[in-house]
Amino acid sequence: MLRATFLRSLPLFALAFACRESSAPPSVPAAPQAQAPAPARPAADVKWGVIEGRVRLTGTPPPPTSSPTIGTVVSVCGEQTEDRSLVVGSEGALAYTVVSLKSASPLPAPRQPPAEPVLDQKKCLYDPPVLAARAGSQLTLRNSDPLVHNVRASSSTKRSFFNVAMPLEGMSTRKPLPEEPGVVPIRCDIHPWMRAVVRTFDHPYFATTSQDGRFRLEVPEGSHTLVFWHERLPQAEKTVNVRAGESVQVEQDWAVTDLHQ
Repeated sequence: MLRATFLRSLPLFALAFACRESSAPPSVPAAPQAQAPAPARPAADVKWGVIEGRVRLTGTPPPPTSSPTIGTVVSVCGEQTEDRSLVVGSEGALAYTVVSLKSASPLPAPRQPPAEPVLDQKKCLYDPPVLAARAGSQLTLRNSDPLVHNVRASSSTKRSFFNVAMPLEGMSTRKPLPEEPGVVPIRCDIHPWMRAVVRTFDHPYFATTSQDGRFRLEVPEGSHTLVFWHERLPQAEKTVNVRAGESVQVEQDWAVTDLHQ
């Protein structure tokens, strides 16, 4: 009797065991791993070329405007200071134009990184009046005058990035530029005619034209778009193809009629 009862129970045990086996959740396949971005090409594997040229302003430029100083600085800075937002040399050579690559995100690091930006205060003027720099880099500030200056950097919306007093001749300090690329105006509140501008980038491929309007960029071979930026002129672009070991000459001319205040 006991044996018969046991035999009749076997199918029920088997069915219960099968139900427990089938109710287990199916295994979930592992999610595919995201592919890492392709690493930048090692500098040793890169072939380099050069883009160089000259920037000019055609036509007769307007005379530079002057601003009167104040009595306490005349002995150091003179009675007048000259506006340097437009510096034109012989044959229309346009100084302080910023030349850059339009997009450099997939490019490798340059063989020679750009020099650290330095802004000096000389004879109640910022020198140079225009700088190019990496966004988020350190800007070195110097005071070469025996006068009290301050350096205030802010955005076009009046957001202040830093404001530092520099009361001593020979004083030097460093301040971080904003992480977001763009244009950083700089002013001195004590001497309101003092002004400069820093154009910042998220890559290291940029240069500023010299007094004779010339620039030079070493870049990887390939097709590149050059951007010409001047705070008083419309932005211009040119596409160039650079081959390894070669130098490509690029000229950029603006007309005087393109100028704005």
